[in-house]
Amino acid sequence: MLSSQIQSAWTLIKTLDLDLPSADDIHNVIILGMGGSAIGGDLVAGLIADECKTPIMVHRNYDLPAWVNENTLVIGSSYSGNTEETLSGWEQAGKRGAKRIAITTGGNLADSALSNQNPLIQFDYKSQPRAALGYSFTLLYGLLARIGLIATPADNLAKAVKDLTSNNLEEAKTTKTLTRHLAGGIPVILAAEHLSAVARRWTTQINENSKSWAMWNEYPELNHNLIVGLDLPQEAIKHNLIRIIHLDSAHYHPQNRKRMDITQAQIEQAGIPVQTFKPESTRTRLTELLQTVHMGDIISLQLAKKYKVDPTPVPQIEALKAKLAE
Repeated sequence: MLSSQIQSAWTLIKTLDLDLPSADDIHNVIILGMGGSAIGGDLVAGLIADECKTPIMVHRNYDLPAWVNENTLVIGSSYSGNTEETLSGWEQAGKRGAKRIAITTGGNLADSALSNQNPLIQFDYKSQPRAALGYSFTLLYGLLARIGLIATPADNLAKAVKDLTSNNLEEAKTTKTLTRHLAGGIPVILAAEHLSAVARRWTTQINENSKSWAMWNEYPELNHNLIVGLDLPQEAIKHNLIRIIHLDSAHYHPQNRKRMDITQAQIEQAGIPVQTFKPESTRTRLTELLQTVHMGDIISLQLAKKYKVDPTPVPQIEALKAKLAE
């Protein structure tokens, strides 16, 4: 459960004995990760964008950008500790003298951190990587606070967890409505600002749990391209193959909220089904982010049930890894 993961991870990051670099010595941060281990970085980066003065980037690839150097904090986030893209960047970071911290359950990443005396944040949670989001998100969030790059989120996190546990989202009418809206079509999740990473999370959860196509995009960028393609192909629109969900927020910039309203009207005019999800509790962006993440996870499981598929295994990913290892 997301709330219990957050509580466990927060206790761990508060109490772990770590030799951390000074915030004054960090000019930029790069988070290495793939899939479920990377999305925590996206969520944190979007959430603290208006607070953290140090640039933060999530890197989903091999190697490293040329600008990474001894003033860069490189955080390797890999659930298994054996993700080859993440290990590639991790090894390069060591050669460049970058500051390195590992977040993992073990594997080669943990072994490398220990042998090179890099700070290691190791947790124990048995699941698919995507199901351990509460750990990857909270451990990273707490780490940045411990370093001093952001203020401690302790109070806001406690309130957000309380709000999360007090809302029975799984039984909400909204869950059924949105699941029904998406079933049988290609979900397209649209959001802005701190919820853009949540739109990505909804998409990947639908991909992996529901074994279904899904896509995402963000405001205001999509107003400069996506809306021009609303009318075609007509066959897709005629058969209601595209199903859009807006992730709304009371905390969006006023112009982005206006853009969303105008765009929704354009989408409806094109004959494309669209629904909106907005959390009940909007006291903080953190609460909103977590509730929206939770709703997306539930919907992906409900879609899996409708499609009569097992949400847990990911055979295509395992087959690809086996081919790569040959």
